[in-house]
Amino acid sequence: MAGAVFLEGDNVDLRTIEEEDIEFLRDNINRPEIRKNIGHRGPANLDQEKDFFEEVVSSDEGTHLAITRKGESDMVGIISLEPKSEGVAEIGIWISPEHHGKGFGTEASELLIEHGFNRERLHRIHARVFQKNEKSKSVWEKLGFTHEGTQREDYFDDGKFWDTEIYGLLEDEWN
Repeated sequence: MAGAVFLEGDNVDLRTIEEEDIEFLRDNINRPEIRKNIGHRGPANLDQEKDFFEEVVSSDEGTHLAITRKGESDMVGIISLEPKSEGVAEIGIWISPEHHGKGFGTEASELLIEHGFNRERLHRIHARVFQKNEKSKSVWEKLGFTHEGTQREDYFDDGKFWDTEIYGLLEDEWN
């Protein structure tokens, strides 16, 4: 049985992640197009994804939701808000490559940002983006985030070190 819809949008729903979704998570976290953009290094097997589900998704820390097409239960990605300090959270998202370019990431992010500011009483939401991930940068810029800085040569991929870009949004800048 699919998870319960938590936030509804025009084209996407954000629902709870359930145990039946673990295989989708495992299959996608192992895809090069996803893992290299979120900094996941090694392979993840089913037991490791079960641990992620139990220790992270099912914990009381943070908000972790499945992204689905409106009215459907199959996942197209995952989105999270991780608390960093009082009133501050980091947003993270990935979408399966076959669903890129359809606006799902932007709409899902908008829904979760709205929830974070209006329901969780967050003051600031930030995102980390690896230098080569232009699509992610454009989502945050489109949603009003400000480029706040660069962590120089912060991660290693494809035989060299790359920068991590930091984007931030304050509550009073939203809408």
